Amino acid sequence: MQLIDSVAIVTGAGRGIGRATAERLAAAGAKIVVADLNPATAASVAAAIEAAGGAAIGAQVDVASEADTERLAQTARERFGRIDILINNAGIGLYTPLVETTLAQWNHVLAVNLTGIFLCSKYCVPAMQELGGGSIVNIASARAIATTARTTAYTATKGAVVALTKAMATEFGDDKIRVNCVLPGAIDTDMMRENLAEDGLTFEEGTAQFLQKTPLRRVGEGRDIANTIAFLASPEAAYITGAAVVVDGGRTIHI
Repeated sequence: MQLIDSVAIVTGAGRGIGRATAERLAAAGAKIVVADLNPATAASVAAAIEAAGGAAIGAQVDVASEADTERLAQTARERFGRIDILINNAGIGLYTPLVETTLAQWNHVLAVNLTGIFLCSKYCVPAMQELGGGSIVNIASARAIATTARTTAYTATKGAVVALTKAMATEFGDDKIRVNCVLPGAIDTDMMRENLAEDGLTFEEGTAQFLQKTPLRRVGEGRDIANTIAFLASPEAAYITGAAVVVDGGRTIHI
């Protein structure tokens, strides 16, 4: 698939799925705005893309900040002249029992995981409307359809992302802007390993039981998600909008 001359914004692109996606889209020819809360990691990923022959810039952004998201869209247009693709990947987890979750924690998870998608889309869509089309891919989670205890706030936001995706697809269809979402399962990222470490588990210990109930018998990699995102963002998915694509090795179909 080719994305030559397209301009893509990828949020949360400093590491994990976001970085894999930024690199995958760049390999397909897109010019990348590597957006991340950490300016150092954003700059590092952008530099790596350029060293590989691509075009990229780093941009610091807090997706929960309206000023930051508006500036992000402006930066993309000023540097590359357009916005064709928006990957709303930035997100945070919270693994706390409901009764122990504070209102501040709840609001923070919603602000990043849900409001961030609203804000980034709000300020990027006008540029796509001017072009006569575009593609938005939101990152939800397999937990939107099959979850576990102690993930109430996180699960609620990811379920809402699926609903938001469908609403956006309906609203922007006439503008030829496609909106889809990807629901990753367990993916080997720094965040996943950090969460396991907080529970006192090694990666192998934490994934052993999971693998028994996963038909493909492996943990996913960032490229598994990045490849799906790249397809949905590309013209090859021209008749797909409002879809929620589960990429979890079959975990959520297992009883």
